[in-house]
Amino acid sequence: MPTNHENLPPPHLPTSIQWITHIHALITHPLADVPFTAPDAQKRAYINTFADEYANRRLTDRPFLAHLFNLTLDPPTTINALDQHLWWIVQSGNFDAHAAHTLIAPTGALIPNSTNLAIEYRTMIELGALHALWLIANRSNSSDLIARCFDAATWHTHELQPDNAINRPWATQVFIALSQHSTDAQVAHLAHLHAQTLIHNACVNLAVPDILSALILKDAADQLTNDKPQP
Repeated sequence: MPTNHENLPPPHLPTSIQWITHIHALITHPLADVPFTAPDAQKRAYINTFADEYANRRLTDRPFLAHLFNLTLDPPTTINALDQHLWWIVQSGNFDAHAAHTLIAPTGALIPNSTNLAIEYRTMIELGALHALWLIANRSNSSDLIARCFDAATWHTHELQPDNAINRPWATQVFIALSQHSTDAQVAHLAHLHAQTLIHNACVNLAVPDILSALILKDAADQLTNDKPQP
């Protein structure tokens, strides 16, 4: 627990430890059979055959899972959406802040010129990209990227609802961090509600997080444990 009271969230908001405890309680059962400590060959087999409860696979699944399993994969020859680009940067282990900067818009939404995208698709790409960008920002110790993540998260709380039909808790840890570090009480409150809703919506269909959502929440909890962003 931090000892500097300036780093504690307002008393009406949960601490990181409380968030982590809550998330772990939700994901323990869904992740019981995931081979986190298995040999690399078994992890690679899991990645290659991974699908959610509805047999769906997404182009971000492989780099995201490679990151979780601490593996490096060969990237595809063609990478299209922003979230895919950022997740392949993450799984490479380089956490290239400069490369990430060149891909994102300077303020507001992360996706450049994204206003013509369908709202569900836009929300999915934005949140997945924000989750990956937060990793890059913290692992590269880039204060500029951390500030950019907070800017994007603030934009989300005003412009995109967390329940735009994707039910995936991408970037939950960013909204939690924003709620803890923002000096604006309204921004902090909205970020807290955003995080709550992302987690709640991930549990709606099955009463617990689906397998992909549980994996996303595990990574969010890991980041809350390890990352200490500067406000």
